[in-house]
Amino acid sequence: MLSKEQNELLCRIGPGTSMGQAIRQVWVPAVRSSNLEVDGAPQRVRVLGQDFVAFRDTNGRVGFLDEACPHRGVSLALGRNEECGLRCIFHGWKMNVDGQVVEVPSEPAGSNLASKVRVNNYKVHEAGGLVWVYLGKEEEAPQFPDFGFENLPPENVLVRKSIVHCNWVGLVEGLLDSSHVTSLHTAWLPHGDAAMTGPNAGMMGALSVQYEIHDRPYGYMANAKRKLKDGTYVNRKSEYVLPFFCLIPSTVKNLYNVNIVMPIDDEHTDFWLINWDPTGPLTAAAVDQVLNLGQLSTNADNLYEDRVAADGRWGQDRELMARDPHSVGFKSLPIEDLAVTESQGAIADRSKEHLGASDIAIIRMRRALLEMVRVYQETGVLPIYNQPIDYTNIRPVHELLDKNGDKIHFEVVLKA
Repeated sequence: MLSKEQNELLCRIGPGTSMGQAIRQVWVPAVRSSNLEVDGAPQRVRVLGQDFVAFRDTNGRVGFLDEACPHRGVSLALGRNEECGLRCIFHGWKMNVDGQVVEVPSEPAGSNLASKVRVNNYKVHEAGGLVWVYLGKEEEAPQFPDFGFENLPPENVLVRKSIVHCNWVGLVEGLLDSSHVTSLHTAWLPHGDAAMTGPNAGMMGALSVQYEIHDRPYGYMANAKRKLKDGTYVNRKSEYVLPFFCLIPSTVKNLYNVNIVMPIDDEHTDFWLINWDPTGPLTAAAVDQVLNLGQLSTNADNLYEDRVAADGRWGQDRELMARDPHSVGFKSLPIEDLAVTESQGAIADRSKEHLGASDIAIIRMRRALLEMVRVYQETGVLPIYNQPIDYTNIRPVHELLDKNGDKIHFEVVLKA
């Protein structure tokens, strides 16, 4: 249970908030690289409660600026992208990717106003098919979080996003909460003779978990340990990288993932999922099939766009629940997560909770975030950057151990 004050500290991420200022010290995903064409239409981007505009200039450079024109505040997303700059349609003021005003045609000849005016611009980095942005004020940006996708061919990387109507903290909690899997997601887990196969082998053998938390310089590893009746152990080791990166385990040998929970504002979140296969091309159909995720939207910019929420139950099929004792009434595993997360409210009131041993990973996550903010407020530095991070070696693990503690060699291979 948190106090109301602690909950507010965790959840509020707008300009000037403690958590918001801390998160701004991290590289954050903003927009797909493919959405920004040379001299093409600028894109509006809302992240961390602020409005920005992104564009690619004539030379291919990406600009990421405050959305409001520094003249009279008109949206630069309405502007004309031409000749290495973004021109506001209101009075023709033009800004380059560095935020410098280079032309003010509404001013008299000889005016030096342009040289005196800038719009805030931010450092960008393109990787994994995304434009990442550093919104902090430090001159030198922090280490980029390359988990292994940055230098792969584009066809080996799959980037999808969901837009969720809830605060970001609830999504991070859901990703790190392994105890809910054998209750909420039973329709997608192996049962009976197949219980020890597939990407989540052994999960249904024990419904409760025993957590082991191992602190890391970047966050922690949470092992949700299940002991089956025959003495077999199922270890499900998730990795949490502060403040919003989560790596979820499976037995699929050549499929890697990082989930990124990116706050749009206090009540809306971009939930980015990056999958990659170092050995070859990757398709959404292959990923969804091998992970048994169910029927998802083909819109890679909003996997949840076809959800039915008008009934107040996110399209839950009660007849399906009646027919199938394993089903909770949804057509995909991610929609199940969406329904329970959004149903808690845009910002959950964590002062009313009753937590147990199965919530240890969540409790540790909250403590880690609160400690991160405390240290940042005192020192101006995020503790995760006290030493270099080898992101490429941060890997989640799903493993089976026999009663003697020896590893049972079992894995699934993704096929395109």
